[in-house]
Amino acid sequence: MQAVVFEAPGKINIKDIPEPQAGKEDILVKVKAAGLCGTDLHVYKGDFIASYPIVPGHEFSGEIISAGADVEGFKPGDRVCVDPCVYCGKCDFCKSDRENFCRDFRAYGLHFNGGFEELVSVSYRNAYQIGSLSFEEGAMIEPLSCAIHGIKRIGLRAGDEVLIFGCGPIGLMLMQVCKKSGASRVIMADVSRKKLETAERLGAGAALLNNGGFEAGLKKLFPFGADVVIDATGIPQVVQNMSAHVKDAGKLLFFGVCPPDSRISINPYEVYKRELTIYGTFSLLHDFPSAIKLLQSGSIDVRSLASHQFSLSEFMQGFNLMLEHGDFLKILIKP
Repeated sequence: MQAVVFEAPGKINIKDIPEPQAGKEDILVKVKAAGLCGTDLHVYKGDFIASYPIVPGHEFSGEIISAGADVEGFKPGDRVCVDPCVYCGKCDFCKSDRENFCRDFRAYGLHFNGGFEELVSVSYRNAYQIGSLSFEEGAMIEPLSCAIHGIKRIGLRAGDEVLIFGCGPIGLMLMQVCKKSGASRVIMADVSRKKLETAERLGAGAALLNNGGFEAGLKKLFPFGADVVIDATGIPQVVQNMSAHVKDAGKLLFFGVCPPDSRISINPYEVYKRELTIYGTFSLLHDFPSAIKLLQSGSIDVRSLASHQFSLSEFMQGFNLMLEHGDFLKILIKP
């Protein structure tokens, strides 16, 4: 079968590999849609936790082809998405309900073959029924779950005003989750007019072009700053400037994945004097059910975020679009 293989950092092959074998507790899934993510770019560069060679792709959905003898609750023909996170269940973090910091954390697409292949074998414990949701929506349940986890981390309050930097797919998901969690207004900022237009269509309170007139425009909207400021760009310079736009006693959420060796300057006196709270957020934590319910109810729109689709053989076209930082939203691979 055909698969995308990251042989080593910086080396990609699209080639035939043996079909996976499913164990007693595994399901064999025919992948229908898999999303390209910024994390895949980090895996390609070799600056994120991963084993090589690896079939990447941790955002995917598909149809069950077969199920092992000990699989419960799933059968061939079921339409599923897959939580990529695999936990040991034994360490102190797992036992204290913080499995995303499992001391033996592994994931499909990082340590086990993921969704950029025709067939993938996964534990049935990581699968979720998607019902009538499209496979394209199913492939975006993982990033939506990450967005939900991030907003849960900050304890968003009813009426909070939020500023989000970055109108990529994750920024637009964060915006919608904030609105559904009680935010009174969510302002989006980006350097792409096209992405800002999508933000407006999806209900942003305002969409600001981050150019020379950005500061003045933001001051009119938030004279004293926003209650919550979120980075969804992963650009250190953007992260460093977040505190300039938050209210006293406000919250900062570092969501975007900055380069591992990046550094920013923080004034500790400012954090002390203004009672600022800084949050990080990593991966997700039992958030798939919430994401699925939000999509099934129509509360969150991810269909508008699928800007490009490519076959496995066309993978490099989509990947190069990411490398070039093109004007795209979610890129889906359709094996």
